[in-house]
Amino acid sequence: MRWWSRKSREPDLEKELRSHLELEAEEQRESGLSPEEARHAAHRAFGNITLIKELTREMWGWISFERSWQDMRYALRAMRRSPGVTAVAVMSLALGIGANTAIFSLIDTVMLKTLPVSDPEQLVLLGDGVSSGSTDDEPSGKWILFSYPVYQELQSRN
Repeated sequence: MRWWSRKSREPDLEKELRSHLELEAEEQRESGLSPEEARHAAHRAFGNITLIKELTREMWGWISFERSWQDMRYALRAMRRSPGVTAVAVMSLALGIGANTAIFSLIDTVMLKTLPVSDPEQLVLLGDGVSSGSTDDEPSGKWILFSYPVYQELQSRN
């Protein structure tokens, strides 16, 4: 059955449940109970009507979609009632998403992507071989490195 025709099936469900209750009440009256006692006995025998309605609606299908839709409508109503909290939540999400995107882009560029050269493992750093202010064993020292034009100049002088 179609999920959008649920509202048109609601009156049929009500009519069906009412019919079952009336039949049960009639059986109870035939067994000798007063009309009021028969009605109460029919309700007890039939069970929880609201639960039966819910179970029937679940059998119609799309119940998870309907519940999600109800949750979305409730969330929108709550956000409309408190625009300040909504603005803070939206700004926090935007800031978090933006920061994560920026950090991932940086890490992707620096660490994850390979260099755009044919053999990146053969790349070398050119420098004077000594670090300024420290020994060779200390990685905290600042190495004096040469750029490629400086390297070409040094090579042409040799």
